[in-house]
Amino acid sequence: MPTCRVIRNWGVTMDPVEYEMLRHMWFPVARVADLKNGVASGSILGEELVVYGDEGSVTVAQGFCPHRGVALRLGRLRDGALECPYHGWLFETGSGRCTRIPSLPPGRGRPHTALRTHPAEVAYGLVWSCLGDPFLPLPRLPEYVDDSWRLGAGEPYTLNCGMRLLTENFRDKAHFPFVHADSMGHVDKVVEPYRISRDGWRLGWSSSLGSEGVPEDLAEELSHRLDYHITMPVFASICVSSPSGGRRLVAQVATPVSADGKAVRQFWLAGTDAESTAQGAVLADVLGFERQVFEEDHPIVENQWPVEAPLDVHSQVHTPADRFSITYRKVYGELLMSFKESR
Repeated sequence: MPTCRVIRNWGVTMDPVEYEMLRHMWFPVARVADLKNGVASGSILGEELVVYGDEGSVTVAQGFCPHRGVALRLGRLRDGALECPYHGWLFETGSGRCTRIPSLPPGRGRPHTALRTHPAEVAYGLVWSCLGDPFLPLPRLPEYVDDSWRLGAGEPYTLNCGMRLLTENFRDKAHFPFVHADSMGHVDKVVEPYRISRDGWRLGWSSSLGSEGVPEDLAEELSHRLDYHITMPVFASICVSSPSGGRRLVAQVATPVSADGKAVRQFWLAGTDAESTAQGAVLADVLGFERQVFEEDHPIVENQWPVEAPLDVHSQVHTPADRFSITYRKVYGELLMSFKESR
């Protein structure tokens, strides 16, 4: 299994196979809501990107103008094209082709230049991109999350930790009573045994969430069902089913924004199904609750060593509650090997 050893190559402090693999994976770079003025910024593995257009036609391109290198995130949309804030060069939506240079006299030929563009897709209120040809399809939420659900993308966070470490934290149930006592209350400390299913590069499992002090004969009736899903490498979700009916969802995907793998952009979603909405669930309230939960995790994930979860499962101590972490690290190692063999 490949190990995440610290090396220094092209300024990258991660396994070079992993670095190259991540260049060929889909990651969110901005929210659609961030395109209110038509332009937003993004980053993957230390490469600054500019996102421009609208939900119907969005472009992801190199972040700096090829003329004099100004950051294009400072630009604006003009006539459907990206205008550089420095000299007003216009770059076409989709192709990135330069279509106008205001300083040239009428009839004068312009240099044949274009922005380097990257694949771009819009899903779940997020703009996704990939630095190279995608190795895996765009990750999707579980099939039961259909058009009847109300989904919202929360304000993303930039964190100093590894993307795998953040992904493991997201599904770690054993930390709930210690890190999330303010938001979740007094939940059970014991993590019951669970089994993990696998379908290709997707993992799933289920458990329950109950409160301490509930009579045993009422524990099952009052507990919430948790259905976890993850699409490799880092798109994770939890569906919470209420005993009274209705479901709500929270999802997270960690975009590696630094080339050394030590900083991520945490994008997240929350949503409610039709039954939950009919019962009076308000999406803004659900987003507010999940925001609190995420922010309770931040002091933890930014103060762990190593800053990235090691792929060597023998370098840390585990308990049965860590079954997912062990499985995730092994499957991630298989993904690395699969990518390496495909090159």
